[in-house]
Amino acid sequence: MTRRDILNIFHEPFGDAFYYGPEKISPASTRWPADKIAKTGRGHYTYNLVLQNILDAAKADPQKRIFIKDMAEHIIPPIHTPHASAPSLRPLFPPNDPPNPTLLPTSILQRFQFLFLIRDPSVAIPSLYRCFIPPLSDMTEDHELDPTELGYREMRILFDYLYPLASRSTQHNNNNNNNANKPLLIDASDLLSSPSTIIRALCTHLNIPYSPAMLSWDTPEEHEFARSLCEKYAGYHEDALSSTGLRPSKEKEQKEGKKSREEEDEQWEARFGAEGKGAIREAVEMCRGDYEYLRGFRMGVDE
Repeated sequence: MTRRDILNIFHEPFGDAFYYGPEKISPASTRWPADKIAKTGRGHYTYNLVLQNILDAAKADPQKRIFIKDMAEHIIPPIHTPHASAPSLRPLFPPNDPPNPTLLPTSILQRFQFLFLIRDPSVAIPSLYRCFIPPLSDMTEDHELDPTELGYREMRILFDYLYPLASRSTQHNNNNNNNANKPLLIDASDLLSSPSTIIRALCTHLNIPYSPAMLSWDTPEEHEFARSLCEKYAGYHEDALSSTGLRPSKEKEQKEGKKSREEEDEQWEARFGAEGKGAIREAVEMCRGDYEYLRGFRMGVDE
């Protein structure tokens, strides 16, 4: 968000169709207050409308690249709705368009470079759980952690599609680590421990000029812009919105990721009660295998 001079930024745009629109897939809407979707002003957002907004922005300002931060689960039919579809996108599929696991045409997917950011579920899910209990639940208006909507499995499906085994073998043999078409995968613990190294490598991968100023956002304008992007998901981004930058921090994420199962359970029960601990543990175990699998492809801090 610090490079709005060269990037046109979208924050979870496909979530509008996934959660709110007439093609919505998420069951979260069945748990929400009746007026929550209406208050977003996005109840009419189809997948086609979201995609056209992105493509229109690219045409309107061709000097800027499009940067989209989104969730794989927003474009991949989730495990609880495996046959979900987006009828509004059907006219965009050209004849003989190769199949892919998402709702989008392959011809559209091929226009993007993909970056994956993963985080240890033992750290990510307790943090997310706070959004379903007071005081944050007063903002999110949701009170249930749905373990089928955590996105790790969908991220793995998308990664495997974009980076098939054959390509991994070929690129390894050619020692071609800078292939721009290869999806880049970053672990949050590496980003937090070595932010300048990771962001510099990411910029090289995307052919974007790196500046140390990219690691800091502490002006009223930057905070106002961030809030404008996140307001549709009130309560879910409060930590990020109160931050002022990325600085090397080895202690918290590293220590939390190295706790024993017993230490985790003890900490979660003390903080969230027995019911909360159980919900978190179930979700963590559901996501653990996919996280460890993806972590095997993460970019090293020395790349």
